[in-house]
Amino acid sequence: MKKCITTVYYLINNFCKVYLEWEQNKLLPSNKKRQRGGSLGLCELMTIVLYFYLSSCRDFKNYYLYYLSNKYKGYFALTSYSRIIQLWPRLILPLVIILQFKLWNLR
Repeated sequence: MKKCITTVYYLINNFCKVYLEWEQNKLLPSNKKRQRGGSLGLCELMTIVLYFYLSSCRDFKNYYLYYLSNKYKGYFALTSYSRIIQLWPRLILPLVIILQFKLWNLR
């Protein structure tokens, strides 16, 4: 399973590089100039969310607080649960794009 998570992270990281470049060039510019880098990048957040949907856990809070911190301890620099929930809206568009792309390739 450890080899699998690094492969998934690698694929998502490649997607995120292309997505962030597209986001900077194609979306409307924002007046906000404060863009600090967090401890978790977009690719790490997407990997956590995708692995949540693949896990046997029923709710994200228990998955994040207990399952993820024990099973994948050395893989992610985990922040607090409330911060992850604040970052959740940032994941909607890239998740939809990557899932639509993968579903399109399955046809």
